Amino acid sequence: MRRILLVEDHDTTVRDLKRNLESNGYTVYVARLGREAPEMIMRHQVDLVLLDLILPDMRGLGLGSELRKQYPDLPIIVVSKITESDEKVRAFQLYADDYVAKPYHMDELLERIEVQFRHAEKMHPGSLPRKITVGPLEVNLKQRLVKVNAQPVELANKEFELLELFVQNAGVLLTYDYLLTRVWGDEAESERRYIHVYVNRLRKKIEIPAGCRFIHNEPKIGYRFQLSE
Repeated sequence: MRRILLVEDHDTTVRDLKRNLESNGYTVYVARLGREAPEMIMRHQVDLVLLDLILPDMRGLGLGSELRKQYPDLPIIVVSKITESDEKVRAFQLYADDYVAKPYHMDELLERIEVQFRHAEKMHPGSLPRKITVGPLEVNLKQRLVKVNAQPVELANKEFELLELFVQNAGVLLTYDYLLTRVWGDEAESERRYIHVYVNRLRKKIEIPAGCRFIHNEPKIGYRFQLSE
């Protein structure tokens, strides 16, 4: 059973969220103070953290950065009523794997949690499928072949590498810096125009013939790949 640490001090939120998560099969631990979180993660071998940014003893931004240093692979989802773009961007830059604004629909939060668990599983060697199908899009990772509605689509090498990252991390928000580093290397971190140009190329090649949208932009942060009619 997967273990989630909820870092939250609001009584009603803790009660409702804990009940919903447990009814969906998760084991839930609660830290009402930020300073309690690191020890609880280690003691309970936590698999994912839900982190509020406003805590009685510290700012969630500082705590998130501390947790990322201690646990580089631990998924951290911010769940906060703070919705300012700059705050979200800073959270993603420092530590966050996803950001869910309050108030939220429980179904959406549950799906975001499952996306993080699926993403974590894919990071283990040998766990990736050779062929991935998303609606009318089919990507053969081994043969580097792409089809839309069963029709072949020709992609340049960088276009395929970008699409490969997207389909392997479907539903996960991938930051601009992450995509640039993975596809173009460390020296391209400041060249965000690369990614915008190639995303536009991909959209023309796969979204127009498919008649649906796959690549969704999160302004100032990055892109999320998911099927949208």
